Amino acid sequence: MKQFECPFSLHARKTPDGVALISAEKSWSYAECSGLIVGTASFLKSQGVKKGDRVAILPTKEFPSPLLFFALFRLGAIACPLNTYDPLTLLPEKLDRLGAPLLLFPDGTELPKVKQITLPFSKVVQKGKPSGQTFLEKEALATYLFTSGTTGKAKIACHSLGNHYYSALGSNRYLPISAGDRYHLSLPLYHIAGIALLFRTFLAGGAVALSEEDVTHLSFVPTQLKRLLEKENLPNYKHILLGGAPISPTLYKEAQERGLPIHPTYGMTEMSSQITTLFDEGPLSMGHPLPYREVKISSGGEIWVRGKTLFQGYLDEGLPLNSEGYFETGDLGTYCPKRGLHISGRKDRLFISGGENIHPEEIERLLRSIEGITHAEVVPTPDEEFGFRPTAYIESDQGYEEEALKTYLKSFLPNFKIPTSFVSLGDSRRG
Repeated sequence: MKQFECPFSLHARKTPDGVALISAEKSWSYAECSGLIVGTASFLKSQGVKKGDRVAILPTKEFPSPLLFFALFRLGAIACPLNTYDPLTLLPEKLDRLGAPLLLFPDGTELPKVKQITLPFSKVVQKGKPSGQTFLEKEALATYLFTSGTTGKAKIACHSLGNHYYSALGSNRYLPISAGDRYHLSLPLYHIAGIALLFRTFLAGGAVALSEEDVTHLSFVPTQLKRLLEKENLPNYKHILLGGAPISPTLYKEAQERGLPIHPTYGMTEMSSQITTLFDEGPLSMGHPLPYREVKISSGGEIWVRGKTLFQGYLDEGLPLNSEGYFETGDLGTYCPKRGLHISGRKDRLFISGGENIHPEEIERLLRSIEGITHAEVVPTPDEEFGFRPTAYIESDQGYEEEALKTYLKSFLPNFKIPTSFVSLGDSRRG
């Protein structure tokens, strides 16, 4: 089928009183949300928004941001959420790059002068009546997302509604969400993981929680998990999806020992969030491919991916696939059906020292496995004799002795991979 029923249309018909959104002060049923989506879509249509239009949003983790996306989807428009932590002075350039004629923003935001039409949330969100069955086109473009590239100009990744739909279906098959469950909106809606969270929850008829109270499901990055583990008493969660950054074996073990249902995951914007996920409580890995995704390890050790969740390409650049129809991730790793996916590094972070290849992630992973080290980053430092030598920048909450670190690393690595110096990130930031 080329269509699927809008989740708010579906659940407003079947379970109109079911909770769709909940904050610390208020909850909104699927019937209420469906009416708001209808009213908001009608207002936006009156402002000239039509199918294929690009509408920029400065989203929050509060009401009504999640509903704005689905109001735009009803119109066939493209939601273009912008990073709310970026300086607002960058807005004119971003809006021009998107080709967005309209910007929706939270009330009270002091916007710079832009040539686009700007509308505050309070004016946009209107009440309406739930309509009958409303279907969304899987092939319709749904979102444009700025990627967080480490070098050069950020690209804009384009996704269809079908990309988000199949991403959610594959995840929910193994990490189910039920009516009555609450998925905390812990990730921003300008990231693919935040948008994926909405689709997973709403398609399943659960509630997106705008506060931390009584939640059953979480999507975390390791830093958030570490903060959670600092609490003395932990809530009883059903599932915690953990991704977005390398996961420390020490952190993973501590979470397991404290009874948290941790599911490490490997994903990326270009594959609409999750690609592989660990479902059991076995040894740490990134798990196995979800439905609607394919993973292949190239002869050079690079991870290649494709499937129904593969994005539509970069704006103005197209979809870069190799001759076999795969997207080359730039990540290096290994996969086997028993042990799952293991990430060994980034293809583009490799550097050469004295004729030897060094993958910084290999050294970083070992450093992060040491108790007390919370963050490690290895970078190449110019060296007259070797070309480059590795330098390690680390954060530690227990202090460290440089010689002890070198001795530990030497039990796993050849000498040319041992960092020549260790720099405290705390000290370097103060200096």
